[in-house]
Amino acid sequence: MDAKQHLAAAYALDRDGDEHGAIKHYDAAWALGVPADEEKKFLVGYGSTLRNVGRADHAVAVLAAAVEKYPDYPALAAFLGLALADAGHPRAALATLLGVILDLEAGRLDGFHRALAEYQRELLDKG
Repeated sequence: MDAKQHLAAAYALDRDGDEHGAIKHYDAAWALGVPADEEKKFLVGYGSTLRNVGRADHAVAVLAAAVEKYPDYPALAAFLGLALADAGHPRAALATLLGVILDLEAGRLDGFHRALAEYQRELLDKG
């Protein structure tokens, strides 16, 4: 199987709720090299599935690197927040998820953007 075939199998198994089956295909695609046009979507799915199969620390590593590479793709940061929570870092998780909200909903926070940004900074400083 090539990387794209592994990706197709991973996505199908993920959709069917078989994360343990999917992770084998995600791992294989990762080892073979994920095509650039699939990378962002792959990283979200891979990171999420790593978390779901109990590999939260690995999920954090994959997703943190992905957020650095693709800072304008908020799905990565959202899933990083979930992985951080499962890896035992609740303050970092909350700060990360607040960051996603602040980035996406700045105009809809009814004047509370500044306060939420300050709480995010406090969480990061204490983390």
